[in-house]
Amino acid sequence: MSEIFNQNWNRERVRAGMRWFGREDEVSIRNIQQTPGVTNIITALHHIPAGEIWTENEVATRKIEVEFLPHPEAPAELEGMKRFQWYTINGERTGLVWDTAESLVFTEDIKNGSPNREEHIQNYKTSLQNLGRFGVKNVVGNFMLVADWTRTSITTLPDGSKTLKYIHSAFAAFDLYLLKRHDNEQAYIDDGSFTKAEVAEARKYWDAYLANSPERQAELIAMITAGLPGAQEGFTLDDFRAAVAKYEGMSVEVLQEHIAYFLDAVVPVANAAGVRLCCHADDPAFTPFLGTPRAVGGSDGYKFLLDHGCGVNMCIGSLMANESNRDITTVIREIAEYGRMKGMGMEEIFPHIHLRPIETDGKNFREGHHAEHREELAKVVHTLVDLGWQGVFRPDHAPASDHGFGRPGYDVIGRGYGAQLLLGLFEMAEIVKATRAKTIEAAIRASNGDMHLRDEAIKAAGKAEAKQIGKKIAFIKVPFVYGEQGVMASLTPS
Repeated sequence: MSEIFNQNWNRERVRAGMRWFGREDEVSIRNIQQTPGVTNIITALHHIPAGEIWTENEVATRKIEVEFLPHPEAPAELEGMKRFQWYTINGERTGLVWDTAESLVFTEDIKNGSPNREEHIQNYKTSLQNLGRFGVKNVVGNFMLVADWTRTSITTLPDGSKTLKYIHSAFAAFDLYLLKRHDNEQAYIDDGSFTKAEVAEARKYWDAYLANSPERQAELIAMITAGLPGAQEGFTLDDFRAAVAKYEGMSVEVLQEHIAYFLDAVVPVANAAGVRLCCHADDPAFTPFLGTPRAVGGSDGYKFLLDHGCGVNMCIGSLMANESNRDITTVIREIAEYGRMKGMGMEEIFPHIHLRPIETDGKNFREGHHAEHREELAKVVHTLVDLGWQGVFRPDHAPASDHGFGRPGYDVIGRGYGAQLLLGLFEMAEIVKATRAKTIEAAIRASNGDMHLRDEAIKAAGKAEAKQIGKKIAFIKVPFVYGEQGVMASLTPS
């Protein structure tokens, strides 16, 4: 373990990042700087309206804010690259790096194919070029329509910490009785938005919790219409209704046409600028959603994006909200195999990864502590290491503790705990991968060509090695898939 650690493992191979919402964020760069193991910042220029250019000067300013301590002698007259170069020579570094932008928004005009998309596409190209000049290598966007992510409430966990939750009947009640896209319940069944049973559950939820409580109605509206994380404004209910109406009658095929048009225009520019463009999954990965189509809810959607040169911002929590994606390691391997068939490397297929656990019950889910779901996370991490992935991950959302702070889902303490656990899991998986090769080599030598003896030796050596590793890192207490035979070994000493 020390051999790998001494190679500055977490910086050189897999790097932990935290999202930062800029100067208005309650969590400061200093707070993140003091989170052990976190080396990367994932941020965006949230103050610039979607569709406008991220200028060289704005990108330089954010790069300096992240990577350098304030300097009282910085020349005020210098801007852009010249100012950044001055800091590179004279500034004191924070130890943090901004190399992932999330999100450079794929605008609604791009998604709905409006005439304004040409201007937005040109501005997007310019922004990609400016980001590339300053070493921002990964750029994230999404093709969700109207809402960037959807939750219905904040709930309290048994330990008192607060986390985000999605209740499908609450969401359906919002659509049926507050948003009122249709004037009767049957219309929601006919257009495929909800089943008859889901409409009945929504009615029960409305009658029990919302019908006589304007306060709860307002809270639900505020949660669902919050808009993009980091945006300066959310939507009013009327704004939200009008935005949804723009996509009325749009099919998935038409949405894919708009996606392909955009990607075919900007991906070559991104590649030339040294930038890897990637797309976040639909969150949650349900379709249809508010009567709008969804295109990125699983492996098929991601294969379509890979066909057009766009990488995968793998977010396991978003995908696993859909029951068809619960076997998430199989989904990851399927996407990886498809990308490799197209000649892409792992860093091109998965430029950026979100590792967020969820507790699911049908279409309902809540977010939780990373430690709650360490076994599932260990399987995902082992899969990524086994595939040879290297890059920047972030723990994504985490519950808020009493002593933490930050906007819902982005508590600095909770995310810090998550980053530490995940870095440990990555290092553990790397150790396992390194020792596996030695184990198999020794088994082959010991078998003298006998395949049965070879397989038995691999199993025995694998179990022995797992026990030895378990004594060193038993505090993690997670299982992993070991060896080429898929033998399950436990990392806890017996």
